[in-house]
Amino acid sequence: MPWGSPSCAAERGIGMYQVKPGFIHRHIGDVDVVISIGENVADFNGYMTLNETASCLWDALTTPKSADQLIALLCDEFDVTAEEARADVDEFLTALLAQGILHEVTL
Repeated sequence: MPWGSPSCAAERGIGMYQVKPGFIHRHIGDVDVVISIGENVADFNGYMTLNETASCLWDALTTPKSADQLIALLCDEFDVTAEEARADVDEFLTALLAQGILHEVTL
């Protein structure tokens, strides 16, 4: 796997990630969703639902966070091991990067 991939970032503790502008997180009824606003509407198909873990990660990613910070957050918020949190963070980062919702930032 390339060094810039989320999986390697989570393993090595490097890289800072943040949600791109133009996406918002809303709680509608019993569901958390991400919807696109502005120019992103044409590139983003509809909406994405988030489970409790993903919602926590999304809220954290409104400001730059490293994979290690996200892993620590999940360990603090949920009853999971670091290995479980690392797998969840890797999956979430990979999905958001692939969909163009998230980007790597340099501070």
